[in-house]
Amino acid sequence: MCATHIEEGCLCKRCLQRLPRTEQAYQRQNVTEMAVLGLPSDMVRAGKVMHVDKAAAFLFYEKDHPIQQLIHRMKYADRPELGYQLGRQAALEFQYADFFDEIDLIIPMPLHPKRLRERGYNQSEYIARGISEVTGIPVDTTHVTRVRNTPKQALQTGEQRKTNVADAFAVQYPEQLYHKHILLVDDLITTGETMRACLKAMRQFRGATFTVFSLCKAQ
Repeated sequence: MCATHIEEGCLCKRCLQRLPRTEQAYQRQNVTEMAVLGLPSDMVRAGKVMHVDKAAAFLFYEKDHPIQQLIHRMKYADRPELGYQLGRQAALEFQYADFFDEIDLIIPMPLHPKRLRERGYNQSEYIARGISEVTGIPVDTTHVTRVRNTPKQALQTGEQRKTNVADAFAVQYPEQLYHKHILLVDDLITTGETMRACLKAMRQFRGATFTVFSLCKAQ
C-alpha cells in the first residue's frame, strides 16, 4: 500500500487491490467466527445462545504491516474517512456473497462518551455508514451504549480482557428491536471479548438475530 495515500487519508485503486483480504464472506467456521463463538465443536451451541448467524472480517491485521498504519491513522489520527472508504469497499465485495441479506439495521460498536469526546468520532460508525451507503441498510446509534470507560483492550492480557469489558454495554428501548436481524460492526477483533460482551447486552433484543462484521481480524 502507498504510504503517501495513507498519510493523506485516502486510498487509491492500487492500494485497495493490495489490501490483505480474508475472503471470509464465503467461509463459515472462519477465524473470526471462532473468535466470537469458540471452536467449531462449540459453534452451534454458542451461536444459539448468542443468536449469532455468522461472522466475518474484511481484512487481516498484522503488526509491522502497512495495514497497521492504516488502521492506526483511521482510529487515532483524525482520518475517519478511511473507515468510511474501507466499509464501502467491504460492502461492495461482501454483497456478492449475500452476506447482508435479510439484515434490518446496522449497529456500530459504541464508544464511551468520554472517549468519543476525546477522539471526536467513532471509527466503527464510519465503517458502518460506508456499508450502509452501498447496501441501503440504515445505521442505528441509539439503542446500544457503552456505559463503562474501560482501559484499552490492547493493553490487557488473557483473563483481563474478559473482565475489562464485563458489563461495559447497555441497551435502550429493547422492545423496538425485537425480532430484528442486526449487523454489529467493529473495527478490529482480536480475542473477541469486546464483541461477546456487547452481544451479551444485546440479548435483551428478544428474538433478534445477529451478524458480526469486523473491518479487521488480528492474526
